[in-house]
Amino acid sequence: MFIFVSNMKIYSKIIIYTIISVISVLKPGATDASTTKLKTDEQFVFPDKNEIIAVNPQLGYCINLFSSNFSRFQGSIDCGVFKSGIGSGLTGLLGIELKLNNKICISLAGGYVDRSGAFTLESTLPIRDDINTGNVEPVTTENKLTANIGYVEIQPDIRYTLSQKFINGPLRFVFAPRISFPVNSTFIQNEKIISPDNATFKINGQKQREIISGKIVTMTTFNYGISIGFENMLNIGRGNYITQQILFDYNIPNVTRDAIWKAFGIRFMAGLRYSIQKSEREPITPPILPLPLPDTTTIVEKKKDNIPATIDVEIDGIEAYIYKGNYLMATLPLVNAIFLERNSAKLPSKYILSDFKMPSFIEGDAVMLHKYVIPRIISIMEKNPESKLIIAGATSGKDNEPLGIKLANERADSVYSAFLKTFAVIQITEPLEFEKRIKTTSSIYPRYPSNQDYEKGADENQRVDLFVEKAPLQEYVSLQKFAEIRGTVKVKLNSTGLKAGQNITLKPSFYDTTIISKPIDNFEIPIKILLFDSTSAAMLNITAKADSIEDSDYKELKPAILPVKEVELDLSKFEAILRFDYNSSVLSDDNKGLLKQMAGIVPKGTTIIIYGSADALGSEERNKQLEYERAKVTKDFIQSISKDKFIFITDTNKSKFPEDTEEGRFLNRSMKIRLR
Repeated sequence: MFIFVSNMKIYSKIIIYTIISVISVLKPGATDASTTKLKTDEQFVFPDKNEIIAVNPQLGYCINLFSSNFSRFQGSIDCGVFKSGIGSGLTGLLGIELKLNNKICISLAGGYVDRSGAFTLESTLPIRDDINTGNVEPVTTENKLTANIGYVEIQPDIRYTLSQKFINGPLRFVFAPRISFPVNSTFIQNEKIISPDNATFKINGQKQREIISGKIVTMTTFNYGISIGFENMLNIGRGNYITQQILFDYNIPNVTRDAIWKAFGIRFMAGLRYSIQKSEREPITPPILPLPLPDTTTIVEKKKDNIPATIDVEIDGIEAYIYKGNYLMATLPLVNAIFLERNSAKLPSKYILSDFKMPSFIEGDAVMLHKYVIPRIISIMEKNPESKLIIAGATSGKDNEPLGIKLANERADSVYSAFLKTFAVIQITEPLEFEKRIKTTSSIYPRYPSNQDYEKGADENQRVDLFVEKAPLQEYVSLQKFAEIRGTVKVKLNSTGLKAGQNITLKPSFYDTTIISKPIDNFEIPIKILLFDSTSAAMLNITAKADSIEDSDYKELKPAILPVKEVELDLSKFEAILRFDYNSSVLSDDNKGLLKQMAGIVPKGTTIIIYGSADALGSEERNKQLEYERAKVTKDFIQSISKDKFIFITDTNKSKFPEDTEEGRFLNRSMKIRLR
């Protein structure tokens, strides 16, 4: 935003200077009445007959409107479903325009549009007053998600003249398709207590706290849409006009890839349409010979030397501390099955068996990571030497797959061979002993079949289940230690001899942002550096540059002398997903063990939010019942082992996995846990 505002100031000066120049050129001299009337009539002929091209710099203000239905995107925290939002921002475009005929012109414009905005959501929850009464009281909070989003937009358009003489010039209709690319995308999520008045957050003793902030990593990288509107043009002479536009923007894709989030806009634009015209021939006049000049002596004054351009940047002070503690994390859920095509025992190409680097299963897309199911199960068995694997082939029945048990056997053997192939890639120790821990079996239908009345249910039964015994498929609770250097750096910037209006670019090594500055300024820049070694000094460096002129400064920061702020447990990144069998709300023994492990680590007074979830197969009424039951049995079990240790909220899951894959539907038969 800072970069854009600085540029807007430059564009504003250019437009003002141009308007002044045009008006000064058009300043009338001594003309008779007939000539004045002729020029007045010609002013309203649009576009001018001698016009070659027109240049149109524009500045404006955009009102941004959001229509949405999401509870979170990657990196944010789910605090409810956001339905709408609003915001505003500045915009600037530079366009060129060509006339096709006296009615229609085409143009191409490009520039920056700020489409920032904010969502707000109020919710009321029962909270225990641990300080005063000890009673459970309703607390109303406002969750605010602010998104700072800017796009570079390219706008080809058609402009149709509705009237040649509307006020003091033409009125035109504008239709424009647009394409845009995000250039900045960050967010910050805050929570504020609305009532009661005496309530505050434990973490900071205030009525407002920051929940999380960062970069929006799932932005739609290529956006497109349409704009329609009207342009009023005010004639200032010689084919030049001051333009006023109102445009209504509709953006077709979602703002992010993982949330239902549509953006609309109303833009108010003002600019100068400058006409470049063919020069008219002037009459040839005979040259006038100059009179002889008297003898003169020429005196040449020596110019003063130009002041050399310099930049001086200095780190003037550092206020820092070490922020350390533990993140409570949960591994991603695992769908322990291989899904195959109808009447086929060949593994689909999406499953990875070789040429891979094992990814992290703490964060990421569980549907996308399903392709690593075979190497992931091998890794689990390596960590648990007593574990065994049963490879169970199955079909969707003889009506769909006539080969029946023969096909089920072939599928189990095919997956068994895939495991042997992956053994060789991973180079596990004692592969023969590993093979002895694997058995194959087969049946017409899976042990837990999906409903074959639905086509997708039959597709799900065309699978090989991977049952691991004496080992957990997931490690739901994991402590991730972290340490960061946080604080602020004070920076002084001075310069001499730069061009008028020239800005300076600052790049700090300790903060992931480029700053555009005036020639002289002071800053306080935040520090956020991951600390891997508390014994080594951290080097803070900043570089200031304008064209080929630059200067740098650095300071050494020793972590050993910094104060330490330690948080016992950070719950903001915790999200656990526990799967259920098809049409079931019964907790498995494995899931009960994982819930016990979580309950033993989470501190007293934590709010546990449980979201029941179901896939789209089956009736809507039954699926809603399953969502309610799955959340309830999970809450009841945690309460039975923890008594009054926690505060509970149950809800249905609005943010689900895609339903177009078998693994996505399996993952939706689940419940989700978040903590705060």
